[in-house]
Amino acid sequence: MLVSKILAPIALVFFATPAYAATCGNAGEPACIGNVITILQKIIGLLAPAAGIAFFIMLIVGGYKFLTSGGDPKAAGGARTTLTFAVLGIILVIASWLILQIIAEVTGVDVTVVNLPIP
Repeated sequence: MLVSKILAPIALVFFATPAYAATCGNAGEPACIGNVITILQKIIGLLAPAAGIAFFIMLIVGGYKFLTSGGDPKAAGGARTTLTFAVLGIILVIASWLILQIIAEVTGVDVTVVNLPIP
């Protein structure tokens, strides 16, 4: 046991392979920090359509729950809550987009564009 504790670090020092800096950005190579900007831009670009799709799905689910409530006040209340939250969610998405547009108009800075300073 003691021998392995002594020989392992020595073997690591003498038989380790050197690590070289990797190139990045090309196909089949590791990603660069600059690729993070592209990924963030694509994610942000997909958020608004995803919110619209989620609103549409929740509107359908709420409508289905309301139609199948069968006059039960508790089930109809749950359906009404689902519809209310769907409408509030899309209102919040639209309001946040409008706030970003107002900030862009007032300051002249496009706040919807992702720019990370890369040294």
